[in-house]
Amino acid sequence: MIHRALVCLVGVALVAGCSKPAATAGGSAAPAAAASAAAAPAAATAPAATGPEVAGTYVGNGKAAVLTQVTAHVGEPFDDKPVTLLVFTAKDQGGDAKADFDALFGKFGDAIVVKVQPDGAVIGVDVVHSGLKEPGSVSISGVMTMQDYRAAGGQISGHLTSGGPTDVFGQKLVVDLTFHTKAP
Repeated sequence: MIHRALVCLVGVALVAGCSKPAATAGGSAAPAAAASAAAAPAAATAPAATGPEVAGTYVGNGKAAVLTQVTAHVGEPFDDKPVTLLVFTAKDQGGDAKADFDALFGKFGDAIVVKVQPDGAVIGVDVVHSGLKEPGSVSISGVMTMQDYRAAGGQISGHLTSGGPTDVFGQKLVVDLTFHTKAP
């Protein structure tokens, strides 16, 4: 009986030891990255993305904008879940560590900043578009959805859409973008 209990305890210890995330060079694990990776719905590896970083439509009040770049950044957790900020811009972000903030103030021209959770749920969007009546950013929620969201193999990809023309505070907005970028 004692032998079985000892074998069981050793087995539990092995499972627990093998289940811990890998430690970084400093000896501590990166819990946010591990939680994000564990919660990601995609497979452990993803095929390399090809084609442009961003492709599709971004129209404000009938005026088209061309978004050419997307970057991903670690956002503040929401509802105890990690958040990734996807920053779509018309101009090169040049490695700006505060791209999400600077995009809201027009530094990169027309832009969209999307807050997305590991399962692809969009929890907030800020849009900047030269076709909108008021300059600056407009915060919206419940308008955009993410389809085919993948976060694996160091890459993030998906399809951000407004589902056709939508009314945003009396203005028409259309978003239909496919994208891929390096994970934060």
